[in-house]
Amino acid sequence: MAACIVLTTFEGGYQPVTALTGASALKRAGVDVQLVDVYVSGVEVALDAVRSASYVAISIPLFDSLTTGIQLAQRVREANEDAKIIFFGQYASINVERLTGKYCDFTVSGEWEQPLVSIVTNRPQQTAVTAVFDIARLHDQGSEPIRPVITRDHLLPIDRAMGPPLSKYPQPQLERLLGRSLVVGGLETTRGCHHKCTYCSVYAAYDGKVVVVPEDLVIQDVDVLIQQGMTHLTFTDADFFNTKRHGTALMKAIHERHPALTFDFTARVDHILENKQAILDMATYGLSMITSALEFPSQTVLDQVYKEMTVDMIQEAVEFLREVGVQLNPTFIMFNPWSTLEDLAKFHDFIQTAGLTDNVDPVQYETRLHLYKGSPLLENESIQALELEEGEFHVNWKHPDARVDELYASMVKPPVEGEFKRCCLKC
Repeated sequence: MAACIVLTTFEGGYQPVTALTGASALKRAGVDVQLVDVYVSGVEVALDAVRSASYVAISIPLFDSLTTGIQLAQRVREANEDAKIIFFGQYASINVERLTGKYCDFTVSGEWEQPLVSIVTNRPQQTAVTAVFDIARLHDQGSEPIRPVITRDHLLPIDRAMGPPLSKYPQPQLERLLGRSLVVGGLETTRGCHHKCTYCSVYAAYDGKVVVVPEDLVIQDVDVLIQQGMTHLTFTDADFFNTKRHGTALMKAIHERHPALTFDFTARVDHILENKQAILDMATYGLSMITSALEFPSQTVLDQVYKEMTVDMIQEAVEFLREVGVQLNPTFIMFNPWSTLEDLAKFHDFIQTAGLTDNVDPVQYETRLHLYKGSPLLENESIQALELEEGEFHVNWKHPDARVDELYASMVKPPVEGEFKRCCLKC
């Protein structure tokens, strides 16, 4: 059996890049490692794999994967009480003090490849060590804030063969908007984000820093994904225009190598408007769709979450993308503390007027502001004025108008296997 098992529960419905990069680094370091994606293979397969492992590393990049990752860790502990459990990924970074010692033996805060190798091989490296927390170091840390360690010299090729095939990761919203069957691959050209939207966990994990993935690694990864049957590529960056020239040059280079490939990415509204010519160029390279967080068509909401945009800018971006033939996949924070019942009624008018009725994924009508522990929004006076209930990893809030919460409760549909309620690929 493998000395280290890397487990992942969910990464936006794509091949799990966070888990794959961690497993690939371990394999390159000579570790006998196996990756199991519970999203595809199920819990029992994962538990069978961990029974004789010395280390089990669990990826928790998203809030959707936090609770399931903890539940999985508890099952792992029952199956193999001697295994050392490691948490890594974006949501591990922002929950070090809440995870370490209680649910795992080690938590990685920040970039994870080198720290994972350092833990499993017991060969400490200075940069890697500063990112690793066990219970002893957590006690030594005291009240000092834990700052994720962001490095830029650790990125290596991804061994895609360690994960399930692309066919195991259908993307129904993409297929619906683009009107055809797709085999979808996902990869990052950057990690982190320059912007500091106050609700966003990327801000908490990276504090405005961006790690650029070298062009040769991206091109190499695309070639491998093409060999696996990929017909459409999603760039899973928090914002594709983190580095405008890097992303644009990459898409052109990939198009020249694979002219039939189509693309989508995520970008802020202000970046769409600032990069109209680049988007026009990319449309000729195969750009088919852009996901953008419109949040809510209310200036009050946009200002509270520090989006640095206006409702007029949203309308301009919607019209521009329609004109150039690039589909918009809008995401929203439909239920939030600042939107009134009247605002919610007007929301549907906005969707109709903007011509987005057929674009909105139905799950977007159920999204609700998530207040994770450590969120800058918890310092917001309007949030502090709400009735709040503190959970272990997040804070529940009640709307000032109880009718809004009643409406939310009435709209939330029961969970459907394989369907996840999320506003973007990075939260």
